[in-house]
Amino acid sequence: GQLTEPARFTQMEFFAGTQQNNLTTTIDLEVRVGHGSISGMTGLFSMNFVDTPVTVFPRANVTLSAANAGQVCLTIPFTSQFTWDGQRALVWDVRVFGNGQGNVLFNYFLQATPIGGFGLSRLYTGGNASAPAGTVQPSQGLMTQFTTRSGTVVNFGGGCPSLNFVEPVAGVSQIAWPGITWNHTLNQAASQRLCVLVMGDSNSQWGANTLPMDLAPLIGAPGCLLLTNPLANFFTTTVGSPGSGFAIMPIQLPPVTSYVGMSLYTQWLVSDPSAVNGVLSASQGIWSIIAPVGG
Repeated sequence: GQLTEPARFTQMEFFAGTQQNNLTTTIDLEVRVGHGSISGMTGLFSMNFVDTPVTVFPRANVTLSAANAGQVCLTIPFTSQFTWDGQRALVWDVRVFGNGQGNVLFNYFLQATPIGGFGLSRLYTGGNASAPAGTVQPSQGLMTQFTTRSGTVVNFGGGCPSLNFVEPVAGVSQIAWPGITWNHTLNQAASQRLCVLVMGDSNSQWGANTLPMDLAPLIGAPGCLLLTNPLANFFTTTVGSPGSGFAIMPIQLPPVTSYVGMSLYTQWLVSDPSAVNGVLSASQGIWSIIAPVGG
């Protein structure tokens, strides 16, 4: 509920529960995260990811600290960041392999949700970090605090195809931040064709027009949607072999920090008589949120 747009997760923390915890020890664990299904959890761990999960914390020991109720007692800094798309559910897979108490079970009270709270569910099994299945407990789970960092790249929308129903594919070289040369790429396009990289600050509105907007009335390209308001347009020509045309557009970003956190939306449009509509092919859109200096 605190996040209104895509973000990169960099750390997770857990809180001590309502009873005093005087024990300090280590936990041998691993953490993976991926997007989940809107339909909720199944009892099979591997079936709850709708994309390939990212191992944000490879197996290692972390410190579980003595803590008063409500204090952070376990911090897991990620070695690999995870980008949330801003919409889908998240599945966090925490595998515990052992502890600093000789791997003997012990009690430690952690802060958890009440039944019916916070849209959280838990899939749990004890005694086996590699168990294939467990028990789903709806509306229950540990209260978790996340640290995020601005700066993401997320695809959105769809393109329209060229010859043989192949859609051009947009890409960027890296997350954008002030002062860098930000390279935008186009692949799988018709070759030797004029193309334009359209850049805007909205994917929902262009003046009085609602986005995405059908380009059939505007330029006679049915099936093609304009995904962003065209505040800036960068023209070039595709090169390469037929059906494998590509282009690159370097954009020098200003070396000031006033626009960190700003959203920019880009899409490639290709003048393409070989397109299915005979006029234009287009890529998907890319939503970029400007990161702090250093990424």
